[in-house]
Amino acid sequence: MSRIPGIGLFSLVNRFVDRAIGAEGLSPVVRQNLLHQQLRSVAEMTPAMLAASVAVSIVFLMMSWGTPRFWYLALTIALILIVQLHSVYLAFVHIRTPAAQVPNKSGGRTVLYAFLLGVAWVVAFNMLPIAQSPAARGVAVIGAGGLACVAMMALVNYPQALTAFVIPLIDGALGLVAAFDTSPDFWAQGALLLLFMFILVTVSFYHAAAFVAHRASETLVEEKGEIIGLLLREFEQSISDWIWGTDADGVINRASAGFTAATGVPEEALMGADFVHFLRCLTPPGDPMFTHLERDIVARQTFQDVNLLVLADGKECWWSLTGKPAFDVEGNYLGYIGTGSDITERKMAERRITMLAHHDSMTGLLNRTKFTEHLNSCVARLERYGTPFAVMFLDLDHFKSVNDSRGHMAGDRLLVQVAKRLGEVMRDTDLAARLGGDEFALILPSECEEHDVTALAERVIATIKEPYSIDDEQVVIGVSVGIAMAPLNGTRPDQILRNADLALYRAKADGRSVYRLFESEMDSEARERRLLEMELRDAISNNELVLYYQPLVSAVDEKPVGFEALIRWNHPIRGLVPPAEFIPIAEHSNLIVDIGDWTIVEACKAAVSWPEHLSVAVNLSAKHFRQSDISLIVRKALAISGLAPERLEIEITEGLLMEHPEQVVLKLDEIRALGVSIAMDDFGTGYSSLSYLQKFSFDKIKIDRSFVHASSDNEVSRDILKAIASLGKTLKLKITAEGVETREQADFLAAIACNQLQGFFFSRPLDSIDLPLYLLKNVPGRAAEVKAEAERQLGRLVS
Repeated sequence: MSRIPGIGLFSLVNRFVDRAIGAEGLSPVVRQNLLHQQLRSVAEMTPAMLAASVAVSIVFLMMSWGTPRFWYLALTIALILIVQLHSVYLAFVHIRTPAAQVPNKSGGRTVLYAFLLGVAWVVAFNMLPIAQSPAARGVAVIGAGGLACVAMMALVNYPQALTAFVIPLIDGALGLVAAFDTSPDFWAQGALLLLFMFILVTVSFYHAAAFVAHRASETLVEEKGEIIGLLLREFEQSISDWIWGTDADGVINRASAGFTAATGVPEEALMGADFVHFLRCLTPPGDPMFTHLERDIVARQTFQDVNLLVLADGKECWWSLTGKPAFDVEGNYLGYIGTGSDITERKMAERRITMLAHHDSMTGLLNRTKFTEHLNSCVARLERYGTPFAVMFLDLDHFKSVNDSRGHMAGDRLLVQVAKRLGEVMRDTDLAARLGGDEFALILPSECEEHDVTALAERVIATIKEPYSIDDEQVVIGVSVGIAMAPLNGTRPDQILRNADLALYRAKADGRSVYRLFESEMDSEARERRLLEMELRDAISNNELVLYYQPLVSAVDEKPVGFEALIRWNHPIRGLVPPAEFIPIAEHSNLIVDIGDWTIVEACKAAVSWPEHLSVAVNLSAKHFRQSDISLIVRKALAISGLAPERLEIEITEGLLMEHPEQVVLKLDEIRALGVSIAMDDFGTGYSSLSYLQKFSFDKIKIDRSFVHASSDNEVSRDILKAIASLGKTLKLKITAEGVETREQADFLAAIACNQLQGFFFSRPLDSIDLPLYLLKNVPGRAAEVKAEAERQLGRLVS
């Protein structure tokens, strides 16, 4: 343990002892601390060794009184006591010396003193009248044994010193006595003494090893404690993060500098205040997050990252609080200890992102996405409470001529003024949105009698017709208004939008700058189909088709493993048109081939920017699969995008295999040869699902959502799901369950060994704005890339 200068036998012994007691591999700092602790234990026992030496010295002097060697013995004992007194003095100094200031020679000096004392006692033994007195020989042996026992207690934690003292002491004493007494009694006593000496040294090494292990652990714990304490002090001094604590009565008993800075309340005023009451005074009444936090504290539960809106120091802030109850060793509740952070900047950034995502950047009105969300809310209220509402579609008249003649900048300024005038004539409860270009929409969620709605439409038309000043010139435009009223003109969002759109077309056909209410004769099926088909033909060239992506999550940890591409028609008037409305028209008009090919290519382009472990699934309609050279399209999509084939999954329905299954299987084999996975969608809804598994070796089967939905209260459906999962496991197929909407369904499907889950419980389909945010939250290691992608998407939205 010690660092003794020099080389040779002593250094070798010292290194041997270090290895024996486990001190060789310790760091220099830890070794120095352990040496100090070893020497401290020796120093504390030095007075005991002095007392033992005095006792033995008195006995030896009494035994040699009157002999010729008495004065030599007295002189030797005096030297021994002087050395021991000096050892006591050094021990006194050492106890008061910090570990870092202990000289490196202290260990070597301790060993040297022990060796000198052992040799000195051997000299003293030689001066006893051993030859003349058997009693003197017994005293010598007992004295040597006694000194060895005391040395064992004093030097047990420092084996080098114990060995240096005991070996010359015992060997010298036995050698001296053996020169004058070779009786069996002596050999028996000597053998026992040697055995005791061996046991003493062995026990010393064992005890020293335990001492080193214990002290080394203590030193490491102290070092880590110092580091933790330093970090804790730095954390407490932070302004944006802080530490708080309460006692068992909920009274604040700990508040770091950051806490006082965040609240604007001095520490003296915080200490002793009730924590829950203090927060209640800062948060808005009825805040559900505060209610959740209060409930957890009452129940003595851990809470984490509870975000609270507070009014602190006269300004609105957001705090994130985490707390954990503390208990003593007997389980008695001591209070709470927790941390807090000021997340105001993050919340403000989220609010700005939300503003950009839900509002038109030019006019400040709602965008189409938020408009659709409010429309869905109105429909939900209608279904639940019977609350009527109305929707107006507005299209500016003669705006295109202004835009073309005066430029886009003038057109943008005109749109801003139009939005401002709309805000002036609307009621407080009405909502206005810009759908794109010169198209606007209003939602009237209350007071929707026909005369109220038409009166507002007249005010809008009159206000919009007033002249505008653009670049110091007068500009006059008009507006046509189409009105649909719910529930009179529809109870579904798509119906209401469609009927308002038809009313708008009628208003424009009737001379513009007028309003028209929807009338039932506008809703002929043939006209609707022709209109949709005509607009659908231009949808691809006008970039109106978009893909949404619904996550597929692992049933084990509910982390995303891929996405299913879902096509939507971003209609300039209707908003998002679901595929159920336009896919049948596309199949009837043979537009499905162009739409399907576009979907595969665009899905691959999107997926190549995702993390490499995420796949993309594309569902193909039967008509598209038969009419298109599907393997060529897949090869083209993979080549254009650079997507790895194993990351693409093609989904087909079992109905595709009902007609000409040999040709279908041939095409599937061509796709499989590219490395692309094949999945059977809506498994279990056909007449012969199992037979199709024999016709082609699928990679995955997707359980139809009807089984998942029924599993919540139908035992038969649950048994069917268990059977499908067992079948998939037997055939080594991945199993995906669609339509998961509740935690109960998710847990059940995971329990029966489904591999992947999909449904609104995990996420609705995501557009190009929400997808990067979803990846940012759910896929580790991609934060920087996904943030950049989100900013690019938001930039496109702003522009």
